[in-house]
Amino acid sequence: MVRARDVVEGAVDDSDLAKISPTVDLKNRRTALRMDDLLVVLVGRIRDTAVAAPRHEGWNVARSVAVIRFTPAGLNHGINTWIRWWLGAPETRELLRAGSAGAEHATLPLGDLKQLPVALPPRLLRTRILRTMDLAERKIALNSRIVECATELADAHFSRLTQEGGHARRPGVAVADVARVIGGAPRSAPVEGAAALAWASPREVLNSTAAHLERTTEITWAPVEAVCPPGTLLVAPRPGEVRTVAAAIPVVPGRGMLAIRTDDEADRMWLLHELRSRSGDLVTAVQGEQARAMSRKKFAVFPLFWPAGEVRERFARIVTPLHDRSLAALRESRALQDLVVSEMTMSPGGER
Repeated sequence: MVRARDVVEGAVDDSDLAKISPTVDLKNRRTALRMDDLLVVLVGRIRDTAVAAPRHEGWNVARSVAVIRFTPAGLNHGINTWIRWWLGAPETRELLRAGSAGAEHATLPLGDLKQLPVALPPRLLRTRILRTMDLAERKIALNSRIVECATELADAHFSRLTQEGGHARRPGVAVADVARVIGGAPRSAPVEGAAALAWASPREVLNSTAAHLERTTEITWAPVEAVCPPGTLLVAPRPGEVRTVAAAIPVVPGRGMLAIRTDDEADRMWLLHELRSRSGDLVTAVQGEQARAMSRKKFAVFPLFWPAGEVRERFARIVTPLHDRSLAALRESRALQDLVVSEMTMSPGGER
């Protein structure tokens, strides 16, 4: 069974799927998946999507996921691709957000999704835009591979440094000795006199396959002093895992996660990889009984492997270009997505 949490960055994550009994499956055959079905998240990260692959034939979905099925003619004319991209358009996000309930765990009623207006320009223009979508998707896939490889190289270099020994280690160093630990905040409705700021939910951090978060899907209203600057490390938990990414933009961290700030670039780079490599240790040391939150106090005293300054500086000089390349690829993909959405929403003669 595919749940909302299994829809990650446009695909279904098969690594930790839930199971249902054949009896339950037989009672819910309308949502049994077919290849090319479009899955849409209805809870939390509303409007996030994935396309059912051949391996998903016959699988089912949780109530937190909607299934959009297309006719053969719709598939031939690219309506499936069009709607998938349309769900990422800014005006669509606003419509779906306005119709959803809650702040941190927004819920999109299925009826609202069914009534969502979709602009369809004349077929010739739509065909041209669909070709642009295809090119953009191929380049985005290449960029995703660049991000994956650059991150793996940086992680591998860190692993080699920490395993080969021979580095002087400062005894008794904890997170609070080298950085400031800040708690997250719930997403707020518009507040007079407050600025609209990017708000990072724990789910966005947990679902990020990259080591950087360069855009959020939600905003919040908070005093400017509440915002964390670029370079802040965002740490989010879920049962059995703690994940760390670096914010590439000013951001307000969501409730249930922690923000880690340090002024020194070499310290920040080392700490990023140290926390990423110690996910299992963090689960044991700082997660609460529900395993969905972290103790700020326990996190502050979490012991670090912290070698001499010259080791950290040399490490930063080597891996910073890898992180820069990864971030450039992420931003290029976002620019391509914005270009396609602009083509869709600004095309003349659209019918709804």
